Amino acid sequence: MAGPREKPIIGIDLGTTNACVAHVRSRIPRVVPTDRGNLILPSVVALSERGEFLVGGVAKDQLVVNPKNTIYGAKRLIGRKWNSRVVQELRNYYSYDIVEGPAGEAAVLLGGQVYTLPQISAFVLAHIKKIAEAFLQRDIPEAIISVPAYYSDAQRQAVREAGKLAGFDVKRIVNEPTAAALAYGFSRGLDQKILVYDLGGGTFDVSVLQLSGNVFEVLATGGDTFLGGVDFDNRIIDYALEEFWQQHKIDLAQSPIAMQRVKNGAEAAKIDLSLIPNAVIDLPFLEERKGRPLDLRLPLSRQRLEELTHDLVERTFDLCDEVLAERRLSPKDIDEVILVGGQSRMPLVQEKIREHFGRPARKGVHPDECVALGAALLGDSLDTIDSVTLVDVLSMPIGIATPTAHMRRVLDKNTTIPSTKSFRLPPPREPGQPIEIDIYQGESDLIVDNEFLGSIRLPAAATGRRIDFKLDEECLLKVSFDDPAKGMTALELATRDTPEALKRALADAAQARAPAAGPEGAEKEKRGGGLFGWLKRG
Repeated sequence: MAGPREKPIIGIDLGTTNACVAHVRSRIPRVVPTDRGNLILPSVVALSERGEFLVGGVAKDQLVVNPKNTIYGAKRLIGRKWNSRVVQELRNYYSYDIVEGPAGEAAVLLGGQVYTLPQISAFVLAHIKKIAEAFLQRDIPEAIISVPAYYSDAQRQAVREAGKLAGFDVKRIVNEPTAAALAYGFSRGLDQKILVYDLGGGTFDVSVLQLSGNVFEVLATGGDTFLGGVDFDNRIIDYALEEFWQQHKIDLAQSPIAMQRVKNGAEAAKIDLSLIPNAVIDLPFLEERKGRPLDLRLPLSRQRLEELTHDLVERTFDLCDEVLAERRLSPKDIDEVILVGGQSRMPLVQEKIREHFGRPARKGVHPDECVALGAALLGDSLDTIDSVTLVDVLSMPIGIATPTAHMRRVLDKNTTIPSTKSFRLPPPREPGQPIEIDIYQGESDLIVDNEFLGSIRLPAAATGRRIDFKLDEECLLKVSFDDPAKGMTALELATRDTPEALKRALADAAQARAPAAGPEGAEKEKRGGGLFGWLKRG
């Protein structure tokens, strides 16, 4: 066994709603408390009215009075292209402005200045670095940062960039479910199949792992980067807005401050209902009419919450079954279920776990802390003889665009990483023109539904030469070309320009989605009704 690491390393769970950081001392992982003494740090960045940057709890505190300059939920946007369908649909879902960044990526406007999402995440990570160094009384140059298993290559690259901007040497990007499994099984000598059910603030991941001693082999993984606690909050918000409209015929979505109060009340009620059967959203003086204050007092039972969100919970179990089916497994093949993420505390989730898998979820694994603890354990073991062995898989296929705007898969989902796949370069689309290959990642056969990772351009003379798509242990893609003069040469992916095929596909998809709303639908949209209707009011 090796001695203590020369350079201390921390594990960071950079969550949609909250972040958590941990370190290892004497082989025992511990969470590092924040500057407010809490064990989690809100993943919020703000610019105060005095022009000061705020991070964490102080940033979240001023969300009600300064929503335009308070950035939250950045994890859902990081690493995505500005012109992607996902970002265009999300643009009005936040109180702050989402704009196009300098490299064509999604960015945000803060105090009239454009910031990339890696820069925003770097503010959070730099604050974490400062907190950890103050607590541990030494410099912390290295970190392991976790990401959702269902993150694309571009999102992983963006998180790595954020870590670098924050001053870290990022030793590894690790999938959140894998880190949680480490926290559960490290050095316990287990021989089990476990399922990690990770329902966090903004994303849902499910992974099935085979644990054999300190070998952690991911058998299959899946998820949804747009399914999480905020979606449960939005159902309550929608319900509250509809009730207020019915009582007063006032659209609260027109008032950013009122909306933020409703959002805070909805989240607080949801948390209370994990412990008690009934709660009340009580917001005095939410609006006024002719100088008379209008209050919102809305009783909410656990049963009503479950009715509002039942389909979201069912969606998570559909994904669990899909992941199990990919390895021809069934719920009865799972020895333990590990819950991760704050939303997994919901009683309906825990009840469904018991029904679906025939056993309750494993106790003793803290849903808010286990990812950071597992990341810290991985970091601490990197230089030791008895280190852990992680065998992870690709969460989403990677492929190239065809002339018909479809994706031909090169690397399939659940390919064990690291891995390399090769193919021969096709001839150019027109004689004498350069060869252009557009690379995408996603589950769909259509490029419009997938994430554009970038393009490679090579001279026509390269026709028939070998191209390698290589995934490293962090599930990051590296593309290399068999150059006759230099041998295998790494290629940079060009991401600034949107391929013409994707532009046409996006335009066709937008036209096909244009609804023909009748008078009833128009009235509901006008007052912000329907799921996410309030958000679309901007």
